Amino acid sequence: MGWIRNWQKICKVKIKRFNDDEKPSILNMIMREVVGKYIIVLATFGISVLVSGLMVILREDKRAIHDFISGTYVNKE
Repeated sequence: MGWIRNWQKICKVKIKRFNDDEKPSILNMIMREVVGKYIIVLATFGISVLVSGLMVILREDKRAIHDFISGTYVNKE
């Protein structure tokens, strides 16, 4: 998951847990990256990518499907 840290540094963002604003656990990140991004995309034949994009555009908190599954959000520094 080293590429995640590089992406965060470049974009100056941090992924945090939604409930308590703490650093996400490894379980949160597995749910976010593996389940939320890959398994759900395969199960929905890619439709979840479009839905997630719309959620980020239209929702005030900018949370996508993988954020809801893992209980996280992206915080700009």
